[in-house]
Amino acid sequence: MSIRNKIIAFQLIVALLLLSTGGGTYFAIERIDYYFDRSRLARAQMDTVIRLSAHMNRYSENIAEMLLLGRTELDDFYVARASLEDSFDLLTDMVEEEISFVRSSDERDEEQEELVRVRAMRELYESIDLTAERLMVLRDSGRQAEAVELFRDDIENRMDEELERYISAAIADETEELEVIQTRTNQLEQQLTILVIAICFAALGVSLVAGTMLTRALTRPIRALISGAQAIGDGNLGYRITYDRKDEFSDLADQFNTTAAQLEAQRNQLLEVQSGLETEIGQRISQLEEANSRLKKLDEMRMLFLADIGHELRTPLTVLRGEAEIVLRGNKVVEDYRETLSRIVGLTGQMGRLIEDLLFLSRAEVGAIRFEMEPLVLRDVFEVALGEARVLAAETGVLLQATIDEPFCKVEGDAERLTQAFLIVLDNAIKYSKRGASVDVTLCSTRHDAVVSVRNAGASIPANDLPFVFHRFYRGHQSDNRPTVGSGLGLPIAKWITDTHGGNIFLKSADCETVVTFRFPLIA
Repeated sequence: MSIRNKIIAFQLIVALLLLSTGGGTYFAIERIDYYFDRSRLARAQMDTVIRLSAHMNRYSENIAEMLLLGRTELDDFYVARASLEDSFDLLTDMVEEEISFVRSSDERDEEQEELVRVRAMRELYESIDLTAERLMVLRDSGRQAEAVELFRDDIENRMDEELERYISAAIADETEELEVIQTRTNQLEQQLTILVIAICFAALGVSLVAGTMLTRALTRPIRALISGAQAIGDGNLGYRITYDRKDEFSDLADQFNTTAAQLEAQRNQLLEVQSGLETEIGQRISQLEEANSRLKKLDEMRMLFLADIGHELRTPLTVLRGEAEIVLRGNKVVEDYRETLSRIVGLTGQMGRLIEDLLFLSRAEVGAIRFEMEPLVLRDVFEVALGEARVLAAETGVLLQATIDEPFCKVEGDAERLTQAFLIVLDNAIKYSKRGASVDVTLCSTRHDAVVSVRNAGASIPANDLPFVFHRFYRGHQSDNRPTVGSGLGLPIAKWITDTHGGNIFLKSADCETVVTFRFPLIA
């Protein structure tokens, strides 16, 4: 008998065995899969019922907290109610899914009973929720005792008795269903095991007989094919089978070699595509992370900006209202009205400056302010700031003395913003200097930096305040008990401008002397 005929006979026998094995195995596995799915659905329903019970307890506790403890925060109550309604929806969907999944009419009837119970639980909850709404109305109208009594009678007792009875029944039914499913699954597994063992023994006998007949004719080509398959399985797609006989295995070896060559070419193409995809995915992930970071920062800045405005505008608005109310009381002379309106104008000007500073900082922190960067001779910018500062110094009787040791040092910067930063520091030095005192300003340079120093004599900043002087709205306490002036935004703005120019700003204060120092990198 030829190799072809032997193989055909062997294949027919194996096919019969496989068909019988496949038929029996398919039936058993299909039933096991069915019961596995039933078990999964039952367990999911049980977990949902347990979570439903926990959500219902939480819902009841939130109602009790609002009634018995006098809490007015409703967020937790609404979250608990939403979680409870989601659990009811999920449980209803699961029961309906199981009804459409089961096969027998008896099982379908059982699941219909579960659906009826779930709907009854839902109706009970909705009734309790309506009662909860009544409780809120009673509590808000001051009828606390009546609200507590209604809670105990119509919510607490009904939840403890009716709803717990439903939940216990649901858990018991699902537990019983799981036990039945497990028993049937175990029986099917035993039957499948016996079937597989029997067919394996039959296949073993046939294989021994057929193998003896085919050993001599098939040993060499099979070994060659095994070696090739192992090499391919190990990833050696360059391996090729060498077979010199002209029979069926010769065509098989040629086809094997052709397939291996195609697989090798496809693998190389896939590796190239994979490399490109990994690079592109990495770029996309980086872009998404950067965008997410920007969005988070924008949201944080928005919240901080609103909080700062609310905090800082409260006091001047209160004063404005007080001033207006005082004027409106009784008859006043024109001079009183003029004086009051002058104070109101001053306060509105202060509020306007505060809002402008807040808007500046908020726009700066989200990158909405653009700088016109260009090479600058720092002395020119410095002298513009000094000119404006001398006007402020003359009004307060403070002497402004400037020393320029390095007239031609150049930096990269925005002239308007640098002038703004210098003027903020100069204004602070003038404000906190005593009348008749002097403010010393110097411009010099080191090997790599241009250095601007502003020194004023006056009350020292307490050591505890120094770490916070560049924080927004932090104004500290004057050691000489003078009232604190300003909004606490000037130094943060000056620091942001300095940092944006790649420089640094430092502040030291001790022995009735305060020194603020700017450093900016020089350019050639």
